Amino acid sequence: MGYTYSQSGVDVVRNDEFTDYIKHSLKFPEWVIKEPTGYATILSFTNPPIVLTADGVGSKLLLHIEHGRWEDAAQDLIAMNYNDIICVGGRPKAFVDYLGVNHINKVHYEFIGALIKKLEYYEMSLVAGETAEIPSIYTEKDWDVAGFCIGTLERKIPVESINYGDIIIGLPASGFHSNGWSLIRKIITDERIDINTLNFDLLQGTKIYNDVLKVFEYVKGIAHVTGGGILRALKRVLRDKGWDIHIKLPDYMKWILQYVEIEEAMKTFNMGYGMILIAEQSRVDDIVRITKGDIIGKVSNNTIVVVE
Repeated sequence: MGYTYSQSGVDVVRNDEFTDYIKHSLKFPEWVIKEPTGYATILSFTNPPIVLTADGVGSKLLLHIEHGRWEDAAQDLIAMNYNDIICVGGRPKAFVDYLGVNHINKVHYEFIGALIKKLEYYEMSLVAGETAEIPSIYTEKDWDVAGFCIGTLERKIPVESINYGDIIIGLPASGFHSNGWSLIRKIITDERIDINTLNFDLLQGTKIYNDVLKVFEYVKGIAHVTGGGILRALKRVLRDKGWDIHIKLPDYMKWILQYVEIEEAMKTFNMGYGMILIAEQSRVDDIVRITKGDIIGKVSNNTIVVVE
């Protein structure tokens, strides 16, 4: 029997239940535009509408801190927000951060420097933020960071127009991205794995899918593969429809499957694809050319997953 996410202390079902509780407790004002995937929030009180999201690096940050990987940590923080915003047809522009620390030291200067540099590369700006020294919460070595991204809506993605037979395109991931790390860290610790001996870079930053901005007009649906793995991402964008997909595993997924059963992996990790695009057949060639994505299947009545 393999490792499970719940054994590492994370319960995805419990998280979803809490998210549902929040959603049902809220009464949205009229200037919130309904968006069924839930990746970002669209506000209509400006022209063009504003798109907002918030996310963090998660427990992967502990390994970034341990190994001094500030550029990758910055990339993770940006990507988890940037990729969510483009799922609803937004163009990310501005970024706000929250940094919670025991006390400010050299590593925080290095991290913020990397964050500013990465944001500039992706044509964004750090426009505000908050740094809080809270020694009663954070230990001497540990700290946390959250990001808040603001963009403008370019095209509301028409997920309601997805039909059976539409093509599913997978955009290759750069690694595990920034999800499932409580489980990965447990495996590393329990199995006494030196990450420097692996044949891939375990801590590589999350890929930022900025090329997707160029195909907004071609797609019917966009799903960022994050918490809950590839299956949850597909369900968020396809809703009551099924999928017939063929997955070719990269090295990092073959490695984790030595410790995790395939069923657990499918609902925890990205399985090699960090973003999913849905489009009709006539648009596929242009999308693949621009994004360098792979055709991995089609929208179907029945759900079939083949793993190679």
